[in-house]
Amino acid sequence: MTGPFRLSIPRAIYQAMLAHARAELPAECCGLLAGTVEGEVGRVTMHLPLANALASPTEYESEPRSLFAAHKAMRAAGTEVLAVYHSHPTTDPVPSRRDLERNYSESVVSLIIGLRGPSPDVRGWWLAADGALAAEFELVDPDAG
Repeated sequence: MTGPFRLSIPRAIYQAMLAHARAELPAECCGLLAGTVEGEVGRVTMHLPLANALASPTEYESEPRSLFAAHKAMRAAGTEVLAVYHSHPTTDPVPSRRDLERNYSESVVSLIIGLRGPSPDVRGWWLAADGALAAEFELVDPDAG
């Protein structure tokens, strides 16, 4: 079983997401990637970092004002949430029980950025209350097609 689409992320947005994760250390970061779904591909066009209201190294909660501003920006741009992301500062990028319980939506990709090793390890997931399935994503250079 796979999700409804494959995520296509511009390299610059991917790098900005990793920079956000590093900047929030030792706390977890959180944010949204927005864009449009064309056929079986979700094309990311917006990176919307959110504030972690908990400022915790082991969990996150999107701060309401930053979430509201992100949704307002997406409406203005005609985009929708394709992925939510957060970091695991000291563990692997595998969904925790809390990640599964608090899942944003079963129809968006959940990207987890593992920062335990020397370089970030990012994995995508389709999350549901009863488990997780790997989600595919690809990095693209916008001028390459």
